[in-house]
Amino acid sequence: MNNDIVNLITSLKMNRVLEQEYLRITCNLSMAEYRGIMSQEIGQEMTCMEMSEAMGLSPSRSSRVIDNLVKRGYFVRRVSTRDRRAVSVTLSEKGIEVKERIKKNQKELEESLQKEFSDEIINTIKSSLKMLLEYFD
Repeated sequence: MNNDIVNLITSLKMNRVLEQEYLRITCNLSMAEYRGIMSQEIGQEMTCMEMSEAMGLSPSRSSRVIDNLVKRGYFVRRVSTRDRRAVSVTLSEKGIEVKERIKKNQKELEESLQKEFSDEIINTIKSSLKMLLEYFD
């Protein structure tokens, strides 16, 4: 495989080097569902509009994602405690378990990277990835 940037990124993704991608797949979550779960803090109540903004999705798309997460038991939907006219969602026990499993895996991956590479290399990788994110944003 050639070593240009796009092929290297593709290789990382294809080889499942990024464990959060592996966990997303093994938890049977779409990328939008993954973002929904990861955008909520434990115990946090968010309206559908707030969830839409946090997930970076249109209100109609986020509504479908939230519906799926409620049906699958990851979210609980209820009348908002802040505004009785609004509906809000919070992570369920099942949602909390999945989120904590993903966060644990992310932490382990981060620790293994920091053991493997020097602080200087880690900082270079981070700054390079930030530049790529900004470029593609």
